[in-house]
Amino acid sequence: MRFLRKVARMSSAISQTLPLELLATGEQGTVIEVDGDPNLVIRLEEIGLHSGVVVRMIQPGSPCILEINHQRYSFRFDESTQVFVDLTP
Repeated sequence: MRFLRKVARMSSAISQTLPLELLATGEQGTVIEVDGDPNLVIRLEEIGLHSGVVVRMIQPGSPCILEINHQRYSFRFDESTQVFVDLTP
């Protein structure tokens, strides 16, 4: 996992865009894309996980715990859905 994180950061060094699940504890980013199964994407949007929202990683892993709009949610991401974020300094 650390190797994948380093590769993702190196390949996106300019924009700092990476998959949401690679955020470390305490890191936050702005969602730029939610892609995958349309039904799951709609469900994620309903709870606030959509393009433009700022998320903070509380606990990485599977499931991970994210903070979205001052609320905490537990997510288990799989291959059917991908969320990409731009890191917030």
